[in-house]
Amino acid sequence: MWKYSFISGIALIALSGILFTAERFIAVFEYIGEAAPVKINGSGSYPNEPTMPGVFDNIFVGGFVLLGLILLIVGISQGYKKAN
Repeated sequence: MWKYSFISGIALIALSGILFTAERFIAVFEYIGEAAPVKINGSGSYPNEPTMPGVFDNIFVGGFVLLGLILLIVGISQGYKKAN
């Protein structure tokens, strides 16, 4: 049973990393989409840097990280108990 919680913990942490990376890609693509017409036309203004999302801005990313860490710790502790 400890293997399932260990593997689930790793999977949830990986999933949260994928979601966080996807959010950052979307933020950069949105910035490029807003800045390209301004650069082509030569008029208007756009922000200097894209606003990047934080780790806990998306409830799923933060929740998956916390749940993954909890499952990882539970899996490791149960694995050590079973080994001894």
